[in-house]
Amino acid sequence: MPKITKSQKKILKSAYKNNSIEDLSKKTGLSHEEILSYIKKSGKDVGKIVEVTGEKKVKTFREVFLLLKESKWLVLGLFVLVAALYFNSLKGQFVVDDILGFRDNPQVRDLADSFRSMRIQAIVYAVSYNFFGLNPVPLHVVSIFYHLFNSLLVFVLGILLFGKKKGSLAALLFAAFPVNTEAVSWISASNYSLETTAFLVMAILYILYKNSSGKMYLVGSAAACLFAMFFVRSNFVISFVPLIFLIDRFFIDKKSFGSSLKNIAILIPLTVINFLYKFAQYSNRVSYLSGSSEANVDAAMPYFFRFPYTLYSNIKLMVFPDNLSVFHEGDAISDAGFLFMWLFTLAFFGVAFYLRKRKPEISGLLLFIPTALSLTFSPVLISSYYAERYMYLAVIGFCMLLAMLFTMAEEKLKVKYLSVIITVLVLGLYSFRVVTRNIEWSSPEKLWVSTVREVPGSPRAHKVLADYHIENKDFEGAAKESEIALNLRNGDYPAARNNLGLSYLRLGMFEQAEEHFLENIKTYPEMWQSYFNMSEIEVNRNNLKDAVYYLEKVLELDPENEKAGFILGKIREDTGL
Repeated sequence: MPKITKSQKKILKSAYKNNSIEDLSKKTGLSHEEILSYIKKSGKDVGKIVEVTGEKKVKTFREVFLLLKESKWLVLGLFVLVAALYFNSLKGQFVVDDILGFRDNPQVRDLADSFRSMRIQAIVYAVSYNFFGLNPVPLHVVSIFYHLFNSLLVFVLGILLFGKKKGSLAALLFAAFPVNTEAVSWISASNYSLETTAFLVMAILYILYKNSSGKMYLVGSAAACLFAMFFVRSNFVISFVPLIFLIDRFFIDKKSFGSSLKNIAILIPLTVINFLYKFAQYSNRVSYLSGSSEANVDAAMPYFFRFPYTLYSNIKLMVFPDNLSVFHEGDAISDAGFLFMWLFTLAFFGVAFYLRKRKPEISGLLLFIPTALSLTFSPVLISSYYAERYMYLAVIGFCMLLAMLFTMAEEKLKVKYLSVIITVLVLGLYSFRVVTRNIEWSSPEKLWVSTVREVPGSPRAHKVLADYHIENKDFEGAAKESEIALNLRNGDYPAARNNLGLSYLRLGMFEQAEEHFLENIKTYPEMWQSYFNMSEIEVNRNNLKDAVYYLEKVLELDPENEKAGFILGKIREDTGL
């Protein structure tokens, strides 16, 4: 422990009876443990400090409920805020993965099978279908409820860590944070909200355990993690125990990394269990991505550049949550841009390290963000570089950081209610973006048009918009978007090339269509769609022998393809080929 100066001793001796430990730390620049150690060695009564901290330690569930009861206006405010912001999401249609995951998913029609899966999302889907059929509204209501409940839990966690004022500001900011819209308005992304619920319960129970030494709270904390692991099937559970470590080190114990590591040692096996449980899934994901032309892993940036790009992009979107999109890709980054991102990364972790003793809460909240996003930093590519739904958990740390900075500005500038005024202004900006983003999520067309607008350099965005145009028989629009997608991938995008050929086929431009299908067959011979589309061209030419050849190739690659089997059977029945 560094030597305490005479001026610091003088402040402690004169002020320890009338100031909280937080105030003493600010006045002296000493950590909590240094202050307590000196007071004890001086023969003073440490209890005098504890009495004036203004925030009694919450030790039981009952006290948590009492806090919520005493804060009924804040609870009501969160309810009104979330309801107002997400009311227009209730009319949202099925989009993206909702179509295969719910609308066209046979499992949702089998309630018993869904319960046997023991996966919460599958059970919710099946129950919703059983009572409401193919109606997205009940599923949107569930997503909004998750978000409201999480906002309340953020409030509780904020109180336990920083006090009622900062907890209130953090909860309001979290409720209205625009980046969270993807996890709330997109039905399929509700799992990210549910995994965050599990983490918040885990963290709150851990803090109650630390405050009361009640082992049942520790058991409950571990159970919340296991719930996320086995029933939510969350990929981001891998970050839960490291986040609890940060909470212990920077907000509770504040002693050393070794001390906090010892404190959470009993939870570390949970991370090992999760890794072993998820290992096969991670391996399958890596195999899928490496063989997927859609993922285009071969064109992924080297890890040396990907790490700073991922951190910088996530932080930038949190600070400026405006350019929201399902995909975030297609950025043209210069060498100077990558250098800036590396400098930002070094500065980010440098500031966190510098503040670890001076301002441990700020340091901990800074580190909370990349830790919550740890899966996206994997050296082996298993996810997008960054996505808004991935950020839902990390946003908790960012909103608490904002609440901390707003109150620090109020104290520094000595302007009464400044933190509240800033929060209200920020909430106004956030709320506008949430409402407009809900509109973009309301239909496939609006979603993909907005995606192309926000990330015009994304090949996938143009390809998926082409999919939508084909589904709605706008083949000229599909051809245009497919061509853009193909050019953005320098001609190496088989799904976009197939869309382009299919668009030409539907427009009656057989030669142009054939050119693209044959190119796909040459470069991606495992893609059955190209053979199927070629069979249609040959049928139109009355060249049934070649049509049979292409249909046989389809069934060789996709034996369960009923449509190809039916057409082939019909041709053979009529011609004997």
